[in-house]
Amino acid sequence: MSQKGKYVYKILVMGDTGVGKTSLVLRATRGKFPDPETLMSTIGAFFALKRIIMEDGSLCSLQIWDFAGQERFRSFMKNLFRGANGGLFVYDVTDPITLDDLERFWIPTVFEQIDEYEKPIFFVVGNKIDLENRLVNPSEAIKLARKYGMNYIEVSSKTGENVELLFYLMAENVHKRYKRRIV
Repeated sequence: MSQKGKYVYKILVMGDTGVGKTSLVLRATRGKFPDPETLMSTIGAFFALKRIIMEDGSLCSLQIWDFAGQERFRSFMKNLFRGANGGLFVYDVTDPITLDDLERFWIPTVFEQIDEYEKPIFFVVGNKIDLENRLVNPSEAIKLARKYGMNYIEVSSKTGENVELLFYLMAENVHKRYKRRIV
């Protein structure tokens, strides 16, 4: 029997400045890569909506919260992490520091704020796989994802590779976990 209905889920997108969070969100929600000449760093948070129709016919609306990576915005955003159903911890495959910062700052900060009962779905996301100067071995990121019980995927916001797959997998996993809780 079909479980048709409308569902809304809060999804966080976190990571250092320059890893491509906003480009990833814009690729997913608008279907195109933004012009790097006009794209500015996010100040505070950027909000977008992605609608996905699930196999059971349900409409899942992902409220995507893209958080600024600059340190000066980090203190105010912690309260916005609460109530999340899922999240993407994004790093740049050409910059090992961005992967280190996921474990050093982003993951612990989010885990401090989320309700343990809710157990959001998280992905570690390697972005910029279209670039040839990769410096992060995927095995390092997979190890980090496994350590925290997260999923792992690599994407290219520029070419769109795996972007739709990432958001579909997020919607599918979140929908399976939370749909019984929505009235």
